[in-house]
Amino acid sequence: MEKMIYLDNSATTKPSEASLQKMQEALRICYGNPGSVHQAGMDAHKLLEEARRQVAASLGLRRPADGQILFCSCGTEANNQAIFGTVYAKNRPEKNGSRGKILITEGEHPSVENAAAKLEADGFTVHRIPTRGGALDLDDLEQAADDNVILAAMMLVNNETGALYPIRTATDIIRRKSSGAHIHCDAVQGYMRVPVPPAALGVDTLSVSAHKIYAPKGAAALYVSQDTIRKKRIVPVLYGGGQEGGLRSGTENVPAIAAFGAAAREGMEEADARAEKVSRLHDFLIGNLSGLVQINTPECGADAIVNITLPNIKSEVMLRALSAKGIYVSAGSACSARAKKVSRPLLAFGLSEREADCSLRISLSYQNTEEELAIFCGALEQELHRLARMR
Repeated sequence: MEKMIYLDNSATTKPSEASLQKMQEALRICYGNPGSVHQAGMDAHKLLEEARRQVAASLGLRRPADGQILFCSCGTEANNQAIFGTVYAKNRPEKNGSRGKILITEGEHPSVENAAAKLEADGFTVHRIPTRGGALDLDDLEQAADDNVILAAMMLVNNETGALYPIRTATDIIRRKSSGAHIHCDAVQGYMRVPVPPAALGVDTLSVSAHKIYAPKGAAALYVSQDTIRKKRIVPVLYGGGQEGGLRSGTENVPAIAAFGAAAREGMEEADARAEKVSRLHDFLIGNLSGLVQINTPECGADAIVNITLPNIKSEVMLRALSAKGIYVSAGSACSARAKKVSRPLLAFGLSEREADCSLRISLSYQNTEEELAIFCGALEQELHRLARMR
């Protein structure tokens, strides 16, 4: 097999040496339960709190208040905690046939879309804001936002198209027209790729994930605003021993969390260099793909994600052909890839079902090289010609 060319960094990233070393420290030395009061427990707790400060700093929080950084297992859990935790905290009775209105975008990650669909089935009204062409429809948001809105949940960067949404503008509209609404941002794909400070975005909760920033899988974080904590506007969705300030019970995964903190620190230190490298790679890739395939990613999108549509060749066929050459890309979100459904975000973007079924996502890392991208583009062109002759 040829050298692996990994271009699926929005699905997961290769853990950095710094994150792996920190994980090993937690596994081999500080392996106590962080809730225990003996020295081994306190050593583990120290690692836990060190990581909390590092993740907080990466979100622009110099001195996080108690409960502001909530560790959990993954971005999906963080989103579910934010959505169900805030809706249940309101405990709003039914009024005029609805228990309240929830705003999301049409192209949300399944962890937000499916959570909203569950609440819709439970009697809440869900309004989905159009995102055609990768643009958040602010006029539609302006019309939909009213006093009945109890929650708005919007992603910062679309995980399939790379579209970057104007969250601050959206939150300003919602604050003006829906004063009692809780605003959540799924920043998993934006974290360490574009600026995500919650204060600048104007949100109440914000989710980030470790394995998207060069740490192992198994840890994520939910930022919770001081106002939300103080006014008790969020409740647990997982009950037990009361860890994480009572909001997320269960023994913390200290090795994964410690690695998360190390990756966050490393990401801050190398932020400018990584961003510059990915920007160059993005421009190189777009230049080589132009004229070969249809490029769907907006010009003002996140540099790390490029979505393309192949000319009448299904993405699954191309994925297998490229995989046989040791080149790994994806057909969309890894969280739902095996479901074999047409991508909701791509349909929301404006693609037809046929176009969506022929689309690929290439997601970049600072670890990639122009040489790798040149090999990918050459292999893609070769396979396009070969598969076209077979039709």
